[in-house]
Amino acid sequence: MNGLWTALSLDPAVHRCVTFVGGGGKTSTMYALAQACRLAGKTVVITTTTHIMPHPRLPLTDSAGALPALLAAHGIATLGARQNGKLTGTGEIGMALAAADVVLVEGDGARLHPLKAPADHEPVIPPESQAVVAVAGLDALGQPIGAICHRPQQVCALLGQEMDHLITTADVALLLSHPLGGRKYVTESMAFRCLLNKADDARRRQAGKEIASLLARQQIPCGVTYFTEEERGGACWF
Repeated sequence: MNGLWTALSLDPAVHRCVTFVGGGGKTSTMYALAQACRLAGKTVVITTTTHIMPHPRLPLTDSAGALPALLAAHGIATLGARQNGKLTGTGEIGMALAAADVVLVEGDGARLHPLKAPADHEPVIPPESQAVVAVAGLDALGQPIGAICHRPQQVCALLGQEMDHLITTADVALLLSHPLGGRKYVTESMAFRCLLNKADDARRRQAGKEIASLLARQQIPCGVTYFTEEERGGACWF
C-alpha cells in the first residue's frame, strides 16, 4: 500500500471510511490515497459533506444506487450532486460503504488557505467514519493569521492571539489537535491523524518534524509530505 497510508498509520482494510478536514491539501491527499487503493485493486468512492470541485475525469453519480455498476466498470466513482458548479454530498455514506472497499470524504472547506479553525457548523464528519485526517499547509508558518488563515477570527480565539500574530510550529500543532480545531467532532471510536503538507524544502521539512514531534506527545500520528504542481488537486492520477 502507498506510503501515504503508512505515513498516516492508516490501513484501508480497517479504516474504510476516512474524512478529511482542515486546509492546505485535503483534496490532493484524498486523491493520493484513492490512487494507492486503486493500484492495490480496491474500489473507491469519493464524496463530500460540504462542497468540492468535481474531478474532471472520474465518473459521477448523485445516487448511491448507481455505484455498484460504476465501480464494476471503473473501480472509482464520485458521489455527489451538482450545485452551482460544485458538488454537494448526498448523505449516502452507508450505501457507499456497502458498494466500495474504501470511501473518502471531504468534510469541510478552507478556500485554498493552508490553515483554518472551523466555524460553528463545521466540520461535518459522517458517523460512519473510522478515521479523520486533519490537514495543514506548512506555508502558513511565519505568516500573519489575518493573511494566511481561513476563518481567522476563530484561529485568533483558539490561539489567544491577534490578527498580526505570525504562525509558529506550536500554533499549528495546537490548531490541529484542539478539540475545537482539527479534532472537533472526532469521536473516541475514530482514529485521528494529522498531515502536514507542502514540505517541499529543507526548512519546511524540519518544521514539519517539529510539529509532528509536538503531536506525538499527544499520541497523534502525523505524516509530513508535499505534492508536485502536477499532483495538486489529483487530476493527474485518474
